Amino acid sequence: MIRVYRGDGRRRILFSSGAVIEWLKRVRYIQSPFDRTTSVVRRVRLHVLSRSVCVIADPDCDISGGGEAVVFPHRVAERQRQRRRGPWLLRWLVALGVLALLYFYSWWSVRGRIGSFWLAVALVLAILYGSVQFLGNWLLYLAARHRFAPGPPPDGLTVDVFVTVCREPYALIERALTATVHMRGEHRTWLLDDGADPALARLARQLGAGYLTRPDRKHAKAGNINAALARTSGDLVVIFDVDHAPEPDFLERTLGHFRDSKVGFVQVMLTFGNGEETWVARSAVETGLDFYNPTSLGMDAVGSATMMGSNALIRRAALASIGGYQSGLAEDLATSIALHAAGWRSAYVAQPLAPGLAPRDLAAWFTQQLKWARGVFEVLLTIYPRLFGRLTWGQRLAYAVRMTYYWAGPFVFAHILLTLAILFGGSAPARASFQQYLAHLFPVGVFALLIRQAALRIWRHPSVQAGLLGKPVTLIYATWPIYTVAWLMALLRVPWGFRSTPKGPTGALNPFWLLPQVMAVVLLGNGVVYAFIAAEQRLLPMILLFAVMQVVPQVVLLSQWLYSARAVATATSHSQPRLQFPERPATLSNYPGEHQHHNGYGGISLLDQPAAPGTDGPMAE
Repeated sequence: MIRVYRGDGRRRILFSSGAVIEWLKRVRYIQSPFDRTTSVVRRVRLHVLSRSVCVIADPDCDISGGGEAVVFPHRVAERQRQRRRGPWLLRWLVALGVLALLYFYSWWSVRGRIGSFWLAVALVLAILYGSVQFLGNWLLYLAARHRFAPGPPPDGLTVDVFVTVCREPYALIERALTATVHMRGEHRTWLLDDGADPALARLARQLGAGYLTRPDRKHAKAGNINAALARTSGDLVVIFDVDHAPEPDFLERTLGHFRDSKVGFVQVMLTFGNGEETWVARSAVETGLDFYNPTSLGMDAVGSATMMGSNALIRRAALASIGGYQSGLAEDLATSIALHAAGWRSAYVAQPLAPGLAPRDLAAWFTQQLKWARGVFEVLLTIYPRLFGRLTWGQRLAYAVRMTYYWAGPFVFAHILLTLAILFGGSAPARASFQQYLAHLFPVGVFALLIRQAALRIWRHPSVQAGLLGKPVTLIYATWPIYTVAWLMALLRVPWGFRSTPKGPTGALNPFWLLPQVMAVVLLGNGVVYAFIAAEQRLLPMILLFAVMQVVPQVVLLSQWLYSARAVATATSHSQPRLQFPERPATLSNYPGEHQHHNGYGGISLLDQPAAPGTDGPMAE
């Protein structure tokens, strides 16, 4: 469907794409003819007259500057065909996936299979993880819907735009601040500087933005935002991280959602503009495609769109009702849950309106994932149970799906340990039982990947390439030590200082953080050899395949690390020491120590050495 706004934008009508094109032909708004029967794909330009006509085929329309709208009828038609056929395919795949899950659960139902307390615990965890992560995600895929573009914003709405910074490179801050200042629509941009840099104060004055700082950096980013809230008065607050540069029409395409007085916040989809820089950057972008597209659309459909740190618009009254922006490592998630529990609604805009930067190397990726996983697990163990009764069932499901995502790490770790136990000491009956277990587990994995790809094909934004599954699966699978450490830290309440994702070259990753992957590869490889040589019977093919599948992602990750480490070593001065394992591992400290690189807010560093000369080194959000 296409929504048409004419004149001042207050009149809106819904048409099919074909009807709008034919109508525009009759009134001569289309300059070049378009024949729907031709095989040649033509772009149709709609030139705006004095009383402008804006045609939005969300998300298959591109709005260019200068009062001109560009529609791609072939893209609209193709997406409509996909959305007619796609849901049926997705439903069939989900039905088969549910059968695969039941088949997996049936392995545990055999008499005598659960012979110990720990196997019973494993059963409960397997059922819980499968039910929440697989079934929950599939239900959200089925519920996914696109919102129509909203009408014009309410009259008299005042907007404060916050750009949060803490010792990032000057050029990055200038880029973000310039983009926010030049957004169309009435607003006031504020630079929230937790680094108290006089050069940034001058930059803000030059660009016409306000400049705010504070005497301390308590509660990190959340404290920075709350301090700014106390010194500003806009009805709405828009939050950007320093690596996100909004498009000029960002406010025009989002503020209309606040016509509903119950809407507490609007989250705009996160996209990234540096996906082609490195293997890690491309893989990091692809890992989030399902969450930022079908999963978030499904969460929005059940009333539980969540904030993602940047690209968020929040009603000041909503924040005031929950005591301000919530603190913590996952401050955006904690704030979202608090707002939903307080009865506020949310909206998700699946448009690439403020692209950012993805982690470009393993040091940045591990830093980001450790902070995110540790923060999300903290919310799962503390805030979620406390507010569970005040959430709707859709919100409970959606938040459970998001907060158990990082259980993938302990899940992989448990299967590595189980495989090693079978390879080195498993009896013939134990191997046969494990072979049957894997035969029951593999269909679940296959259908999970197929369902993910089908959902992406239907619900991803046209500007996003779905890609293959190799890179995201490899990166997530090989990051299991980070997720496992984060889970243990959350369970044991180990403190963790706020450290933001680096936005540029960071230097070499401390090899200590790759020891688990190295050990897993060595032990699994030796286990396969040992099983072939010393075992009484030949290794079963399913077990061999599973062991190889666990080795390959980690070998790929280690190869990428060696490649990037060599590049860093080449760029650094010859006086820099060669990469070596540290004499002692990094400590879990809230403050930068002797062997840690300062990151603005403190916290552990995953770097072995600084970035190469001429780069900006580690950066904080």
